[in-house]
Amino acid sequence: MSNSSSPSTRPMRLAKQGAYETMSNVLGLSRSHHKVSQSVAGNGSSVSVNPRALDEILDSNNPSVSTATPSRSQKRKSPHDSEVVFTTPKRGRPAGRGRGRPLNRQVLDKEASLYFLVKEGKAALIQVADDWIEQYQKDADLAVVDLIQFFISSTGCKGVVTLNDIRTDDFSQLIRKMTEDFDEDSGDYPIIIAGLQWKKFRRNFCDFVKTLIKQCQYSVIYDQYLMDIIISLLTGLADSQVRAFRHTATLAAMKVMTALVEIAVRLSQSLASVSKQFETERTKQRKGNQRIEALMQKKHEYSENKDEIINMLDYIFKSVFVHRYRDTVPEIRSLCVTELGEWILNFPEHFLDDSHLKYVGWTLYDKVGEVRLRCLQTLLPLYQEEQFASRLELFTNKFKTNIFVIQVRLVSMVLDKENETAVLAVKLVTCMQRHFPALLVARDNEMVYELIYSVHRGLALAAGEFLLQQLFNVKTPGRTRSQQECKATNKSVIRDLVQFHKESKLHEHAAYLVDSLYDSHDLLKDWTAMTELLLHGDEKQPLDREDESLLIDIMACSVKEAATGEPPIARSVNKKYVTQKEHKQVQDDQARLTEHFAEHLPVLLQKFTANPRDLENLLTIVQRFNIEVYGANHYLNHLNALVKCLEEIFERHADEELLGTCSRTYECLCSEKLPVHVRPLVVGSTLIDLTMVKLRQEIQQFNTVDGALDEEDVVTLITSMRRVEALHQCHDLSKWDVWDLIFPIVKQRADYAVPPNPEMMRLSMKTCYWSLLWALKAITDGQSFEDSIPKLKQQFQQFCTCCRELMESPVNETAEAAYLILCDLLLIFGWSLPERNEELTALVFEVDQSLEDQLEQFVRRKVFVDDAAQAGDVTDEEAEIVKTHRRRIYLAAFCKLVVFGVVTVASAVHIFKNYVTFQSDFGDIIRVLLNKCRESDKMGWAKTMVRALCALYQETVVRVIFSELDPENRDKISDAIYVVHELAKRFAMSFGSDPTKTRESIVTLHREGIDFACAADLNTATGKAPRDLPFLEALNELSSKLLKQDKRIVLNYLNRHFNGVRVGVDGEWQPLITYRNSLVESEDEAALMPPPPLPPPLVSAAVNKGQVPPPLSLTPSMNVSSPFVPVAASSFLTRRTVRTATTVDTLMEVDFEEET
Repeated sequence: MSNSSSPSTRPMRLAKQGAYETMSNVLGLSRSHHKVSQSVAGNGSSVSVNPRALDEILDSNNPSVSTATPSRSQKRKSPHDSEVVFTTPKRGRPAGRGRGRPLNRQVLDKEASLYFLVKEGKAALIQVADDWIEQYQKDADLAVVDLIQFFISSTGCKGVVTLNDIRTDDFSQLIRKMTEDFDEDSGDYPIIIAGLQWKKFRRNFCDFVKTLIKQCQYSVIYDQYLMDIIISLLTGLADSQVRAFRHTATLAAMKVMTALVEIAVRLSQSLASVSKQFETERTKQRKGNQRIEALMQKKHEYSENKDEIINMLDYIFKSVFVHRYRDTVPEIRSLCVTELGEWILNFPEHFLDDSHLKYVGWTLYDKVGEVRLRCLQTLLPLYQEEQFASRLELFTNKFKTNIFVIQVRLVSMVLDKENETAVLAVKLVTCMQRHFPALLVARDNEMVYELIYSVHRGLALAAGEFLLQQLFNVKTPGRTRSQQECKATNKSVIRDLVQFHKESKLHEHAAYLVDSLYDSHDLLKDWTAMTELLLHGDEKQPLDREDESLLIDIMACSVKEAATGEPPIARSVNKKYVTQKEHKQVQDDQARLTEHFAEHLPVLLQKFTANPRDLENLLTIVQRFNIEVYGANHYLNHLNALVKCLEEIFERHADEELLGTCSRTYECLCSEKLPVHVRPLVVGSTLIDLTMVKLRQEIQQFNTVDGALDEEDVVTLITSMRRVEALHQCHDLSKWDVWDLIFPIVKQRADYAVPPNPEMMRLSMKTCYWSLLWALKAITDGQSFEDSIPKLKQQFQQFCTCCRELMESPVNETAEAAYLILCDLLLIFGWSLPERNEELTALVFEVDQSLEDQLEQFVRRKVFVDDAAQAGDVTDEEAEIVKTHRRRIYLAAFCKLVVFGVVTVASAVHIFKNYVTFQSDFGDIIRVLLNKCRESDKMGWAKTMVRALCALYQETVVRVIFSELDPENRDKISDAIYVVHELAKRFAMSFGSDPTKTRESIVTLHREGIDFACAADLNTATGKAPRDLPFLEALNELSSKLLKQDKRIVLNYLNRHFNGVRVGVDGEWQPLITYRNSLVESEDEAALMPPPPLPPPLVSAAVNKGQVPPPLSLTPSMNVSSPFVPVAASSFLTRRTVRTATTVDTLMEVDFEEET
């Protein structure tokens, strides 16, 4: 048909540059060759219709035509078939094929196809889209085939689309054909395959679909053919049972909708602009104003285009989204909800209503955390916008009334097991509560308040914002009030915060409360308001004694975070570096707190001098000072007052923790950063001198009366010893001969008429411990004399002997202190000592077997104890927590000795054995120990594990076997061996996913396990099963960690033990049969491999990917041994290396002639 440019014809859709063109340019555009125009009289607009619609109009003599866009191609079901048939759009088609063109002509060659261009990504996607549009305008059918082939190939299907496939009435036959060509054995398809190449393809796929639709908006998107083809194809693929088709088509359909939404938004903006111009021109009331007619025509054009785009959006939404948002595949559900959020934000006038939001509300109940997360990410930006609040009221109230999401699901999602989901849930609840204050009840609020003390920092910060908004009604934006009003408000909020912390009954976790609120508001940096509350109180609501203590704790925690910028323990942030801005902020805060507390801290110390806990928190503030700022001349009087306060506190109090804090604070004041003219004020203090003189006098009196002091004198002596021990932690007291003064009490404790008090013994040992460390530091720093090393060695050996004796003391306090001090000293004077100075080699102390056994016995007695069996059902929960904490300290001390090679790995048998039994109390410590032992000594690690299994088996199964003479008692073996099975499973997990790295160790484990199971009662004549044969059932849990060729070697070793033995099929031989079957499963594959020459090389842990490792040789070789090397130790001592090497036995000898 010929094109017409007369005013009566329908104008072409606006070109790229024609958004604001004049009417003359618009009317001069030519129509596409795909359309037929018909001028309709009596209607104020021109409508493009297809030939069939034109015939119907002419036949009916209808004077008007509706401007509504026809709906998308509809699904049609055959009355005799349940299949869904997609009818081809019956609107104007592009030009068909020429007479000479073959009907089954294929698309372009592979390298010119859309799929290849998008996959390779070598060309700009916008250029690829423009080239395809140009091809479409020349040969629509061939271009459509290429586009359909792009979607099919993107699913991973190898099928080829021909022109015949698109000539049919529907796409069901094409989809059925592609399904037959699809390889469903592979679960992967391009958009989900891992790897950089396929991630890039998924990104390019999404970008290309959106780019193509956007580029078509100025030309062919309204030709009533292209979009019908795309939408019909994607709707059919999205309804397929093949996951690859369904997922890829849904992704494409969602991206098509996203692009259409952007087009609709642009049309809405253009329509609004044209309408405004139209109203302006109409007010001028000019006769024959052609501009009004042009604007009217343009307004109608934009409106018609927008209606057609919205029809497309509605059809895709109902045909694809409504079915796929509840798909069985979580990725598809996440995709739908994510794109819906984009549509609502970009086109709220169409999507921001209850009919669309309800899908998000329902999906909040999804079982998969990722889908729930996407729902929250969709809702959160909506509630953050003030303009959307009124339009969300219906959605919010509806779900609140029905107890669907708001009060039940969302509030419960703040406790979601996935932290990221819980964080967004708290933020969403905060935004919703801001717009709808009456939404949540008190119980819901309390559920969010508890998260302030959460270990996850993001969750705690979100809960902190909720607390500031809900409880304190604090707005985080900038203040516009006066400074005095802000101070009064802050004092009121701080008082409320103290009350909140008091009611939470978590008084020991003020640091977590501070960290949760620190970034949300500057409230916790208002130390002036806090100080005024502590010094002058509050007239309206005075603080009681407990409130003041809590406020001091909060203030000390805020000072620490301001000066260090670090969150509390267990709430650390994975930040590799601190930005320059953050570093400057910390410096500024530190200088500001120094200026404030330099003046007020002495006054606070004097007011709260009676409470040790308050003093301890206040003194920690001094440790956060910027000493250079504090050393200014105008702070000299305050510094002098602070030093006097320290002296008074040291003289008045005897609390051990407070004295230690005083010592550390005094150390900070003695810093070299303090100006030279100021240091004498601190160093010249008589604090240390008076303390040492008083202790010397009291010890002399103690020795004079042979330990027979009265109760008051004992308390005085213990107090002085506490002060000296606290000072000795941070200050070198060697010139006062502390060792010669204190050590005789430890060494000659049995010679006194009245034995020293247990507390006196503990303090004496700790003081001696610090004396040894200060002597070692002096030698390391080069400040020692010629006889310093021999003298220190002698003192160390004497003290270790005393500690070993005290570890057997019936007094728990003394024995536990001796154990911890000895473990620390053994670690310090261990293998890593010469790394700092070669001269210290003579000080290295080697642990003998007797000491190793003594330490292990202590762990058995003090750590692995079942209190429930001893105390019955009545237990004090708080006391149990304290007791468990102490036991974890004892266990960790011994584990450090194992990790750093101070004691052998074999000494950890009892620890490994109790891995399952004490999983809840010590599981994390034992797991770390397993991993560290594997890294340092694989062979010793494997032998220790199998010995732990054997020991546990003997304690459980063997006890059951011999508990009664009744033969039926063997039925209880299966119950008893369950614990051994669980331990074997835990050990199997520690081998990791790469069996080549632990090949020798796992074979060693199986070998020693077989030896244990077959060691006793193996009678070849009677055929009676060995007593310990059930142990093989536990060993079976570790068979999966063997390589295929190694399984055959272990199998031959097993067969040699039962050579000539008549193995029955009854129950007592079942463990052997089960274990043998776990080794036989790959015997045929291993048999194809020839045996290696003798002796073979060691198997490297770094085996090339895809290369089958050779069979492991088990011939005796000293090269097989792997001596244990501590993590922090060097190899300077040959004696230790030789000794450890002898503990590694050679593996087993296999006769390969028998195998072949």
